[in-house]
Amino acid sequence: MPADFGDITSYHREEAARHHALAKAARDRGCLAEADYQAGLAARWEEVALQQVTTMRKTPVRRIAKPRQIFPASKTPPKPVSVVSWSALVRGLQYIAEVLSPTMDKPETPLHIVPPR
Repeated sequence: MPADFGDITSYHREEAARHHALAKAARDRGCLAEADYQAGLAARWEEVALQQVTTMRKTPVRRIAKPRQIFPASKTPPKPVSVVSWSALVRGLQYIAEVLSPTMDKPETPLHIVPPR
């Protein structure tokens, strides 16, 4: 007997078809008792196939397990927002100082001051 549910159902249907064929052959020979017996067996196989299909529809589908995290969780607690904001402010001021420093290093050129009239 097959192990897959779909194969089991098809096996039951094949057996039902085989017993229907045996019942028809017995009816053609004139053995009505044997034809009735084979028709009963075919009905049982069809019932089992139908029951197998309904059981397959009722059983829940196995879900795929959730994948584990690739990277382990951080063990250090997160920094408070005030610390993060302060450090961002300091970095921003350092950047501005670096950008403006070349212009501050130049000697100032004297301006020609014109006296007012």
